[in-house]
Amino acid sequence: MKATVSLLFLVLFCSLFWAQEVVFEHYESGTDIWVLIPYSSLSFKKGFDYADYQLSVEIKGAKKKEKTSFSSKLHIPKRDWLQDAAIPVKFTANLVKDNYKLALQLRNLNLGDKVKLNREFSLDKYTPIGQAWLLAEREEQSFLPADLGSLNGQLSSCVISQKFSLAVDSLSVEMGDKAWVYYQPREEVRIDLLERMPVSPPINITVHETNIQYKAHPFTYSPWFAYNLRYSYSDQVQQIRYIATQNQYHDLMALKDHELAQGIELFWQSMDPSPGTIRNEAREEFCNRVIIADERYTLHKKLRGWASDRGRIYIKFGEPDYVSHPDPIPERSYPTIVWSYKRNNKEFLFVELSGYGQYTLWNKDEEYD
Repeated sequence: MKATVSLLFLVLFCSLFWAQEVVFEHYESGTDIWVLIPYSSLSFKKGFDYADYQLSVEIKGAKKKEKTSFSSKLHIPKRDWLQDAAIPVKFTANLVKDNYKLALQLRNLNLGDKVKLNREFSLDKYTPIGQAWLLAEREEQSFLPADLGSLNGQLSSCVISQKFSLAVDSLSVEMGDKAWVYYQPREEVRIDLLERMPVSPPINITVHETNIQYKAHPFTYSPWFAYNLRYSYSDQVQQIRYIATQNQYHDLMALKDHELAQGIELFWQSMDPSPGTIRNEAREEFCNRVIIADERYTLHKKLRGWASDRGRIYIKFGEPDYVSHPDPIPERSYPTIVWSYKRNNKEFLFVELSGYGQYTLWNKDEEYD
């Protein structure tokens, strides 16, 4: 009988999926470094139809000597169909077994703003089976789509790139009622979906190795991957405070700056509803809520949406079951909003006291009952 294993278990630990916006895959031919740039995080100069960015990556080994560096210029169009996608940039380095530090900088050449990112990763064994990268192209722009249903029509290229270091007997792809089999593939298989249009989700990939089958789906982009790119570790600790116990929060606050990344990772491991898999559904939901709260309730740079009263309640409890706008409360003539959570038996009253759209939670006791 053939055993079946999810590919989620096979992604090498050095891929560090807690660093969602940078993915590492280590093969005999080289180490692939994927940088995922969320399109929604890009800024366009007024009147410009394109944004120009400079992406720079530097990798140092354990002795802090520079091992390798990469640079790439990006010319990204302003398009609605990219809104929920990510721009992938792939570098390949010749790295040996070691501990490494990666420094990344993304600079807007039109506006001058910069994003800097530092990550640590380790390389040991080769990645058995990597991600099945789904790479689409339209108007000469490569992107990772958010869903398979958006792929049909107006694409100039659409491929699944699947790499592995195992000795694979065959790789099969199922889409709808059709299937394709590749026998004894070598390190990488590239599957041209344009030849198989229209795309009919779901797409299932099975890698066969002697008596073991490994199951996977093409990698599509989710907004929560942008979380670490948007928020500093100190911001993340303050966001985690909304759901952490006092002891958990105090433990995080006691950490030094260089310890925060690992401390946050350990916190989320403790909250994982499915330990043993790479996916952490609780973390994904939390990160998505933070991003949505920020987009909905940010009024200005000094008051981010996630730090507002409405943002905090949204992050803790999610979408309300009902939203109403009753008459102003009797003692004050201010606009009010009521969020009702029937599933939690809670109701939150927000009052606009400032005149600038900033709603304050009126019944704070309800939050902690």
